[in-house]
Amino acid sequence: MIKIATVINFCTTDYRFLRWCIEEAKKFSEQIVVPVCTHFFNGEPENRATLNLAYQDHSDVQFVEFAYAEEPYGIYSPLTSADVDWAHYWHSTARYVGFHSVQECDYVLFLDVDEIVDGERFIQWLTAFKFSDFNALRFESYFYFRDPSYRAKEQFPLNALLVKKQAIHSPEMVLDVLERKGLYDQIQGPKCCHLRGLDQKPLVHHYSWVRTREELKQKVCTWGHRHDQEWLELIEKEFSEPFSGIDRIHGFEYEKVDPLHDVLHEKSFPHVMKVNRKSLFERAIRQML
Repeated sequence: MIKIATVINFCTTDYRFLRWCIEEAKKFSEQIVVPVCTHFFNGEPENRATLNLAYQDHSDVQFVEFAYAEEPYGIYSPLTSADVDWAHYWHSTARYVGFHSVQECDYVLFLDVDEIVDGERFIQWLTAFKFSDFNALRFESYFYFRDPSYRAKEQFPLNALLVKKQAIHSPEMVLDVLERKGLYDQIQGPKCCHLRGLDQKPLVHHYSWVRTREELKQKVCTWGHRHDQEWLELIEKEFSEPFSGIDRIHGFEYEKVDPLHDVLHEKSFPHVMKVNRKSLFERAIRQML
């Protein structure tokens, strides 16, 4: 049986996706490794309370907390904090750290935590598709915007990367400023791209822009792509009007679907009672009657 280890890039701005991503990955993974930096990729300290909550809630997966540094990880990297690609490099650094913690396996699947694999359909694909004939495989994903019910009609970005472990001759290969694309391009031998499931539908659901307005602003100020666009200006423009079905950031057109993962809305906890001053006062009055 071919063994798969999944490496999931994570930071606390993406906490709402963590449970979904891990639970789906468990369906097909022998091992799950979650690298997380002590700082966001703009150098600000991580949210320690949320990190500890993640560690506590998911004690059955391997978290690897790595220190943010002024010098790059790896042996041969020429980058410094003065380089324009320095921020991009940290996404690859997380995967590099995660890869070092992968144990005995045949393939490694590299995900971001807001990329949620459809586990059952992925298992069907693994069973029917001769993926072991390839050293590297990239998957198309559904793309969602603002709400998990808004799905792009015609755009299916490439995100998830499945790599034969032996094809990564040196961990340094993971340290590429082009991130997963860079690693895919470096892999020698047979490769396959633009993969979908047996039903010709994407196997991955990408919720990168499914967040509240404030969460999006925090994301674009702290992630490795913060210099790529004038993100804050674009977000303000996007949220200045109700959603029209075409986003003002990427220009994608969307259709309304039933959410497969309701990642944006608050999880229900039946054992938690919520009160305010008025409701508690009314409760006290009823008890006195």
